[in-house]
Amino acid sequence: MKIEGHIDKIIDQYTQGDYYDLLVRAKDEFTTLTGKIDEETNEYESRMYTFNDWYIFNFRREDNRRIIDDYIQNYDLESDLSKSLYNINFSLFQFVKINYKKQIVLKDILHNEKFVLKKEECNLALLEDDLFIGRLVSLEDRNYLLKGVTTLPREVLTQLKKQAKKVRKLNSREAEEDFLITLEKLKVKSLHYGHLNSEKIFVF
Repeated sequence: MKIEGHIDKIIDQYTQGDYYDLLVRAKDEFTTLTGKIDEETNEYESRMYTFNDWYIFNFRREDNRRIIDDYIQNYDLESDLSKSLYNINFSLFQFVKINYKKQIVLKDILHNEKFVLKKEECNLALLEDDLFIGRLVSLEDRNYLLKGVTTLPREVLTQLKKQAKKVRKLNSREAEEDFLITLEKLKVKSLHYGHLNSEKIFVF
């Protein structure tokens, strides 16, 4: 089963029945953390994918467990797959280019690394130099970008690089998640205040 197949299975299994109330609570928390957008906006579909990925990989209950922890425990997954899903790379990326091998080259700005994706593994409408928040799964020497992608204004690249460097020095997953969720919140704010220059919104 491909990575997206597992994501679909998780969404199917862990959004209903005993998990429905948890899903509602997670949606409320996500909205509180990042803000609310109109269902009519062009960003709404990608926002739903972003919430799904956050619900699976980042939302924590009182016992600190995540949905992905339940999935790994409840299903007999191969060791490498379990490790990849457990340690998913949630980060700030830049689409650098398509190289001579027709691979997509991504710069992980937060962790100061580069990754390549096969074009067929990325069915998202991204363009060269796009900045975005996303989640990358690395498995068997291949990288997979999940559908939950939030694009950010290109003109704030310098500001984001400076802040990402500060966060990287903290060497804390919690600090990284806080930074990325803050970016999600600022993106929503930019949608509400489209008349303002992006540099005045993405301030840390």
